[in-house]
Amino acid sequence: MTAPTPFHAARSAWRAPLRPAAMRAPIAVLAGPSRRLRLPESSADVDHASASRRRGYASGSGKSNRVGKERYNFNTSLDFSAEPDPDHVNYRRVTASELSSRTTPPTRVKMLVRDFIDDSLYNPSYGYFSRNATIFTPPDEGYDFGAFRDAAAFQEAVAGRYEEFEAREVALEEAQAAAGEESATKGKVRGKGKEVRGRSTGGLGRQVWHTPTELFKPHYARALTQAILTPYKLNHFPYQDLLIYEVGAGNGSFMLDSLRFLRDRHPEVFARTKYRIVEISAALAEIQRKRAEEAGFGDVVEVINEDVFRWEGGGVEPCFVVALEVFDNFAHDMIRYDLRTLEPLQAVVSIDSTGDFSLLYEPLSDPLLRRVLAYRRLLPPTPSTLPPLSSPLLISPFLRQIYGNLPFAPNLSPPDFVPTKAVLFLERLRDRLPAHRLLVADFDELPDAVEGRNGPVVQTRYGGSMVPCETFLVKQGYFDIFFPTDFDLLRDTYSLIMNSPSPSRQAVSPSRASSAGSASTSHPKSASASATTTVPNPSSSLAGDFFFSTGVRGFRRRQVGIHSQAEFLELYGGEECVGPTRVRDGGSVMLGMYGNAKVMF
Repeated sequence: MTAPTPFHAARSAWRAPLRPAAMRAPIAVLAGPSRRLRLPESSADVDHASASRRRGYASGSGKSNRVGKERYNFNTSLDFSAEPDPDHVNYRRVTASELSSRTTPPTRVKMLVRDFIDDSLYNPSYGYFSRNATIFTPPDEGYDFGAFRDAAAFQEAVAGRYEEFEAREVALEEAQAAAGEESATKGKVRGKGKEVRGRSTGGLGRQVWHTPTELFKPHYARALTQAILTPYKLNHFPYQDLLIYEVGAGNGSFMLDSLRFLRDRHPEVFARTKYRIVEISAALAEIQRKRAEEAGFGDVVEVINEDVFRWEGGGVEPCFVVALEVFDNFAHDMIRYDLRTLEPLQAVVSIDSTGDFSLLYEPLSDPLLRRVLAYRRLLPPTPSTLPPLSSPLLISPFLRQIYGNLPFAPNLSPPDFVPTKAVLFLERLRDRLPAHRLLVADFDELPDAVEGRNGPVVQTRYGGSMVPCETFLVKQGYFDIFFPTDFDLLRDTYSLIMNSPSPSRQAVSPSRASSAGSASTSHPKSASASATTTVPNPSSSLAGDFFFSTGVRGFRRRQVGIHSQAEFLELYGGEECVGPTRVRDGGSVMLGMYGNAKVMF
């Protein structure tokens, strides 16, 4: 077998064989094979393409067409002759941060996989969360679960509300598009020559998704808040404030439900509560501020409209950090191992002049990726820390050589998606909020995932149905890309990071803590926060409850609990929170749904 080539080509793909959508999305199945799908350029194209898909085929010829820009995307499993642009060596190397000022997807560039995913999801102009994501919101008062016969009847009601919600979204987009076209026509008549184009409606991209916080409000939030309240009352009340940071708060539903619970059930704690949200989306940050003000929590809630990875705030006060369905959208890198040497190679996405994608592999050089793999080497060997190969191939170089000489055998391992941004987030917590306690809720496994260890689910809505894809190399901004979380590996990596000193060894001063988010918003309690801030003694009892980065030799697993979502809700919420979610047959829909979710606390 020859040595690995410096690149491995893989065309972008919009999935053809269609399967049931993942749990995060409305339940919808679209059947029928299709080799390729043309990107609609008008509402007429959308209608025509939808009809074609219902017949099981999509428009387009059987040959590759590279004349029209961004017209076709291909299935990797059906394309055996794909080659990247020979000029890719001259492409400019970019990062997602450098692309944040662009208003259109780039061409003739290359970037790491995590930068491609970050740009696809979070670019302010064309990112998925900037243009195509809408959070489903149930009735303001929540569902009356006791009115449903069983869980199936509840899910039917949710599906009906989904249809109504999506219909309103489509009608609103159509009205906005019509207004834009009318404005453009008037502008041309007046000689301005300015054309306004609205987004395509009812077709590709727009999708609505929900979280347990929204679906089971307010009971889900109350159970998680009770979990926070227990150690706070045991260790800190009434001498220290209850300080909660929420990362990526969505519509702000968890914030509202938790603060209402504290106000109504624990007024003495509510009087000492500060709630800070770190939100990357300007639109969602505005919604969160508005909802907090309308609910009477304007003097309690501080919304910091910043990227958590660039946020320079923080403090040394004991605090709780909440991340609900956040880790799944943290971008991952992709590596594959040379089967002869087991050396890892980092994947790079190359985008040619037509907007088409190829994957290139090169020796490991990215500092963050190298650091994450170094953490793995310090952990006890497990299937999560070793290359994704069978045990005989891992142990025996001779067997790997025989395997590599087999006809059509690959010279690289299956893809390994590495949670580099999740690890960077943990390092940021260590540096900015060293006295924190972390609460993470997310999915530990996902159906219809892309091939590879911890492969993501990539999906979009097309013609009212959810379409899963077989690759993450898809049109930027039109697809949700989210990953399962390996909670055991996350816990061990978290323990290792928190047992290690910060490379900067620079403590967050109280004065800097009080200025957190001051550029984004004002907060009446911020000024007093710095006056009462004290640096805890790591040798005190507080160190047993909160992490401090003092550094130790070797690996020591911290006491971090991992529970299934149902176990966690029963443990901390009890019948007070679970009981109201029971339907008439006695089952709890909150415990019965989201069986693929876990909680780390």
